[in-house]
Amino acid sequence: MPKVQVNEVEIAYRVRGSGDPVVLIGGFSMVKESWGLQVQGLARHFRVITLDNRGVGETRTPAGPFQVSDMAADTVGLMDALDIDDAHVFGVSMGGLISQALALDHSDRVRKVVLGCTTHGGRHAIRPTQEVMAALGKATDPGVPVEEAVRNWVPTMFAERFMREETGRLDEFIRFSIRNWPTPEGAAGQIGALSVFNVRRRLGEIRCPVLAITGSEDRMMPPENARLLAEGIPGAEHYVVEGAGHGFFFEKPEEVNRVLLDFFKK
Repeated sequence: MPKVQVNEVEIAYRVRGSGDPVVLIGGFSMVKESWGLQVQGLARHFRVITLDNRGVGETRTPAGPFQVSDMAADTVGLMDALDIDDAHVFGVSMGGLISQALALDHSDRVRKVVLGCTTHGGRHAIRPTQEVMAALGKATDPGVPVEEAVRNWVPTMFAERFMREETGRLDEFIRFSIRNWPTPEGAAGQIGALSVFNVRRRLGEIRCPVLAITGSEDRMMPPENARLLAEGIPGAEHYVVEGAGHGFFFEKPEEVNRVLLDFFKK
């Protein structure tokens, strides 16, 4: 798998398709292979770049803490290495934080951005329930075995109907997540970065076209957060994937890919 030295880390990445570039930025624990359903739909029309953020997959975890801004700089460094001047961006969850940092601090590198199941951060964000927070705490506890951590985490990811009716796909997701779960150091680094993120007061500085998208049944990142983003960013659009949870792009890939294509192409 190709890698490029960016800042103090080697970033592992994949490129599929041709045309205008689209960079897909994953959330906590997501790796470049997590985007298979989006790559399948988008690579017919775009040059699609996926990457392992620092702390997961084949990208090593640097010593010491890091910030969302560091991961945004990693993305810019990868774009530089691939001779990409600017790109469309789709980030989910933590990847949505990174995408906001890109749109704010590297605005000349972003054409359009889709912010998926994410938040501006800070005390004004809508928090998950205590039940969900407890499940996430167990999932990120370094003392919990990986399989147990994943099984604690998965119910916060998907809508109840999906978990009930799509057991085959759910089992596949669990096996994939167990194989690709971050190390304790990587998990701690990513959780530390996202936990202090807050750009609420800067949202009005984002000038590129923005779509805030969320699942109506998202328990991890309550869907009200997408509305707050859309209200805070001038001209931003808002879309709700009905009946889907935090993993809306995995649950309903055809609908999501259609929305992405419409937004990036228009």
